[in-house]
Amino acid sequence: MCGIAGIIYRKPELYKNLGNDLLRLIQPLETRGPDSCGIGVYGSATQQLKILLFAAADVSWEEVKQWWENQTKVIKCDAIANGRRLILDITEKPLDLTQIKQRLATAFPQVHLMSTGQLLEIYKEVGTAENLFQKYQLNNFTGSHGIGHTRMATESVVDTYHSHPFTAAPDLCIVHNGQISNYYKLRFTLAKKGIVFETDNDSEAIAHYIRYQLLQGFSLEQALQNLLNDIDGTYTFLVATTDKIALVRDKFAAKPAVIYETPEIVAIASEYRCFLNLPHYNPDAK
Repeated sequence: MCGIAGIIYRKPELYKNLGNDLLRLIQPLETRGPDSCGIGVYGSATQQLKILLFAAADVSWEEVKQWWENQTKVIKCDAIANGRRLILDITEKPLDLTQIKQRLATAFPQVHLMSTGQLLEIYKEVGTAENLFQKYQLNNFTGSHGIGHTRMATESVVDTYHSHPFTAAPDLCIVHNGQISNYYKLRFTLAKKGIVFETDNDSEAIAHYIRYQLLQGFSLEQALQNLLNDIDGTYTFLVATTDKIALVRDKFAAKPAVIYETPEIVAIASEYRCFLNLPHYNPDAK
C-alpha cells in the first residue's frame, strides 16, 4: 500500500505554490507508506538539457563535473544536498542518454542519474516527506505541475533508487500504487528489446514500457491504452510529461484515486483528505 498524488495548475500565477501544495498533498499519505518519499516536478524550462545527479556515497563532484565536460559542454553545475543539478549544452553534440548512463555507472558507480529533461526534476529519499522537502529546499519550488509518492515497500528493497518516481526518458516520470502481477514477463519482453533496468521494482517496468511505446510513434493516450492491454494486476498510477498528468487504473479500480478539479487546478490523490490541506479548498468543487 502506497500513496500517490499529483497537481497541475491552469493559471501560471499559481506556479509559485507547487512545492508547498505538493507537500500538503502527499504528507497525509505517509500513513499508507512511511518507507520513502519522492516527487517529480516540472519547473523552469531550459532550451538545453537539465540533469540531476545523486550520490549514494562520497564522491569527488569536481571529477564528476570534469567527466561530463568531456562528454559535452557544461553550462551550469549547482550543488543540491548530496547531488548536483547540471545544465548541458547539447546543441552541437547530442547525447545518447542510454549510453551515457552506462558509461557514468562504470566511471562513478556511486552516482545515479535521477532525471533528465528540459523541465523535469526528480527528488526522492528514504524517510518522510518533510525530510525530503527540507533537504532539497523544495517548499518554494516553482513549476506548472508535479507528482508525488510515499512508499510502503512490498517487493523490493528500501533505498533511494527503488523509491518513486521512476523515469525512463527525458521529461517523463511515473508514480505507482499497486502490483504488476505479470512483471517478470513484461520485464523479459522489454529486456529483449534492449532496455536496461536499474532496479527490481515492478514500477520501473511501467516507465520503460511507456517510453518504448512513445518511441514506436504512439501518442501518450494510445501508449497507456496499450499498457492496459499488456499488464495484469491491481494498480493505479500517474504519468507526468511536460504538459500533462495522466491517471491510469486497472479495470477493477482496486486501488483508490480521487480527483479534485477547479478552474485553477486539477489535483489527484489516493485519499480525499489530502485535498483538505490545499489553500482555498472548496468542497463544492468537482
